[in-house]
Amino acid sequence: MSTTSTDRKTLLRFLARLGQAELAAGNAVALIERDLGQIAKRNGVFDLTASVLPTVMFLQLDDGEEHSVKLALGPYRAGGLRFDQIEGVLMVAREARAGTLSPSDGIRRLEAIWKMKHRYRDVGFVFGYLITTIGVALMIRPTWTGLGAVAVLGLICALLLVTVRRQPAWSAVMPVVAAFMLSAAVALSYRFGLREPAMDLLIPPLIVFLPGSMLTVAIVELAFANVVSGATRLVAGFAQLILLAFGILGGFRAFGGTLPEVHYDPPGRLALWLPWLGVLLFAIGLHLYKSSRPRSLIWMTCTMVMAYLGQTVSDVFLDGASTAFFGAALMTVTALTIEYRFNGPPALVTFLPAFWLLAPGAFGLESVTSIATTGGGTANNILQLLFTLTAIATGCLIGAFLYSGLFHIRRAQWFGREFTPEDKAEQRRAAAVPPYKFPEQED
Repeated sequence: MSTTSTDRKTLLRFLARLGQAELAAGNAVALIERDLGQIAKRNGVFDLTASVLPTVMFLQLDDGEEHSVKLALGPYRAGGLRFDQIEGVLMVAREARAGTLSPSDGIRRLEAIWKMKHRYRDVGFVFGYLITTIGVALMIRPTWTGLGAVAVLGLICALLLVTVRRQPAWSAVMPVVAAFMLSAAVALSYRFGLREPAMDLLIPPLIVFLPGSMLTVAIVELAFANVVSGATRLVAGFAQLILLAFGILGGFRAFGGTLPEVHYDPPGRLALWLPWLGVLLFAIGLHLYKSSRPRSLIWMTCTMVMAYLGQTVSDVFLDGASTAFFGAALMTVTALTIEYRFNGPPALVTFLPAFWLLAPGAFGLESVTSIATTGGGTANNILQLLFTLTAIATGCLIGAFLYSGLFHIRRAQWFGREFTPEDKAEQRRAAAVPPYKFPEQED
């Protein structure tokens, strides 16, 4: 299939926009490069080299007659993507890889995805954030008094976020502002007799700011020798933790003097079965807050339950951060099975909520805050955080290898028999994507 000069320009423009969109979605650079290379080949361009970094992309085209390099800054446009937008971007990539979506149509689809409105509007945004906060609090198991305090803090943070969510420029300072305001509220409540561990109150409402998935993807990229992108994400993740810790310490210094003991274990904690209810509330809350598509809720819940199950069961036999390895492995197998066996949402959509359950960001925030407060145990805290991140990253890699070896369509036996050509054709028909319906657009 030959392409004209105009077709190549359209293709390069589409690849640049798609790469920027996948960067905004938080996809690993190796997967983005794979997508861009396969799409180029589907459109008759076999001499394209894509080099992707978290902040920039290079698309090099050299066919012996023409040599060009296209530079694209990424991610495209400011601000993060919601779950419905992430799914839309990855579906565009999936269809383009299969050759069912032309570059010009792909550009139009991406532009429509950027303009998608929040499915549940401001009310769903605030209510979903509040439910998410309560779900995380139930998994930590505070007292009933602590749960009420967390709900109030979650509502404050939700109202703050909904006020500035249409102003992406605020995204850079929101971690500090939110952490400062919430820690100041906790410091003031201590003056009126509240007795709860400070971090148990602050981590649930700040959960969406924690860079757990970014740090884990960084470790995965470093493991695959993507040194520049991995190091960039790692530094950005630690910078996010430092900003949050700075806001927390600033709030306590301004209104409470010093940060109280974070490892105090109050009497009267909630029942042991309530964390499982917390997982369900966490999934429902994220569905509303992140505006995921209706079909994604059940799959997100399933992946989160499997991640929490793997971590909880392994905690009976093991201790410490190594339990995150089993949660990550089970989560990965579940997410990939949902995408490729049940034609569910892309794995990244179900991965992201489950990352928060494995708590690398929460532990990292406690570690950085403790280091800044006491100055002691610095090496131990940093090593423990890195061990947690490595356990989750390794679990994701092992889970992907297990899925590939056990269930991949080219090699797997499904219910005890080999796949036949007819089975493969039926699988391709089942995976066919229905015609795209453009979403409601902003004025």
